[in-house]
Amino acid sequence: MRLVPVVFISIAFMFSLLSCSMKVQSPDEDALTVASYNVQLLFDDIDDGDEFSPFRKYEGWNTEKYTRRLERLRQMVKSHIDADIIFFQEIESEKVLEDLLDSTLVRRGYVYYGIADKDNPISVGFISKYNPVSVTVHQIGTQRLVMRCEFLIRGRQLVFYALHAKSQRGEGEENASLRKDYAALLNSLARQDANACVIILGDFNSEPGYLCDDMLDRGGVYTGEDTVRRDSIPVTGNRFLADEWTFYDPLCDPSQAPGGAGTYFYEGKFYDYDRILVNATLAGSAGTLDFAIITAVNFNEIYPYAYDEKTHEGYSDHFPVKLTIR
Repeated sequence: MRLVPVVFISIAFMFSLLSCSMKVQSPDEDALTVASYNVQLLFDDIDDGDEFSPFRKYEGWNTEKYTRRLERLRQMVKSHIDADIIFFQEIESEKVLEDLLDSTLVRRGYVYYGIADKDNPISVGFISKYNPVSVTVHQIGTQRLVMRCEFLIRGRQLVFYALHAKSQRGEGEENASLRKDYAALLNSLARQDANACVIILGDFNSEPGYLCDDMLDRGGVYTGEDTVRRDSIPVTGNRFLADEWTFYDPLCDPSQAPGGAGTYFYEGKFYDYDRILVNATLAGSAGTLDFAIITAVNFNEIYPYAYDEKTHEGYSDHFPVKLTIR
């Protein structure tokens, strides 16, 4: 396993120069909200050679189109997500986060940010109203990085593992194998932090199955340690059944009944790829855990309003997901 530090920066001082009277909004003391959002290939306006088509200047991508995307995302954060800590997938660079956090979001309290991999054009990153205690990244071989962010919030140690797993596109068995390796890494990391409140979140590109041969296992013949040994993450829809091996998954919980038919729409079908998993320590100590799929900005009141690479309108083919902890 490779472990390297990732840079995170407080930017409050940058915007304090703009207005000496600017007041930063404090987080809600009664609840902690966390969110995950795959923003669908958000590239900045600088060509540095790793852009995907059509996000290259010679193909028509420019500062104006980039700025319009940023403003839509900014409005999504302010009007609909408004979580204390938001993790993003598919951002090209640290510049995207820097540009996103204008004075209006700083006034909302978002004064910290970080990115997992500056060399990956579809990286994982975050913005936060809380200062991280530490931020590191983990990797097996050439796998995509897992971002570990630790916070100490009102006396509670919270450890986030943010991810963007390999997609389903390509060779099925090969992709499933890569996601299983990813699951094995996450299991190993999460067990090291078992005494903390651990949350694994992001785009899993996988849904729970039985006798699972992919990332997530909802139970069956193999449970607990046996499932972990098969390189899957055991999940349950009952928070009180979470244990040292098994995570609580609100999307498997009938009592949560989140709005929306799924979190990701592709080729005529919905998938629940965007998930927030909670370990037994947090599941057992929190007063309530309320999960939501944020469908406020959508197309025809049903589908995610995906970004259209031809018209340059829309948001993402994923819905944001949000967990409120009390």
